Amino acid sequence: MNTSLYRPLGHIVGALIWLFGGVQVEGLENVPRSGAAIMVGNHHSLTDPPIAAWATFFRIGRVVHVMGKAEIANWPVLGFVAKRAGGVFVRRGEGDRAAQRLSLELLAAGEPLLIFPEGTRSHERVLREGKAGAALLAMRSGAPLIPVGIIGSQELLVWNFLFRRRPRVTLKVGAPVRVPHRPDGRLDRDELAAATEAMMRAIAALLPADSRGRYG
Repeated sequence: MNTSLYRPLGHIVGALIWLFGGVQVEGLENVPRSGAAIMVGNHHSLTDPPIAAWATFFRIGRVVHVMGKAEIANWPVLGFVAKRAGGVFVRRGEGDRAAQRLSLELLAAGEPLLIFPEGTRSHERVLREGKAGAALLAMRSGAPLIPVGIIGSQELLVWNFLFRRRPRVTLKVGAPVRVPHRPDGRLDRDELAAATEAMMRAIAALLPADSRGRYG
């Protein structure tokens, strides 16, 4: 896995975050200093992946592999950078077994992942229904789920330097969520659904009440 641009990119992201108003981080002590982990968060803005990666694992000196849609790999510039910053690409709307195998290999090697389980951005700024992929990886690998709530990131890309107050983004990291470890055999659907529900409710608990959707 190529991560040659991860640290240079992290420094650039940090500088841009400072320029655009900064990020207040709460609960950094909940980010594991070693071992496999799956960070899961809400997704309102294109800025969420770099913000979440920089504000958590980058700040403690760890590489986190951000999972994104497969189309990103073919985008000009951004695709090139993402490939060399440890990105994991998944084909949405289908069972991408290659992406699942790669994710499990990274977790088995003690590497952390960052996943947005809604599967896409919520333009309504309300937590959408969670997909089961992150919970499935947690059950197969035994890695803890680390919930994060990102608040205010949607304002960064519409901020006007001259006429608006600089936006302030808050990122909250919650306590790890443990789900049953099922390394082999067929996963029970009800158990997987319960793990997904627990994961999404842990994310919702870190968000304002009006952003929690049905998980409120």
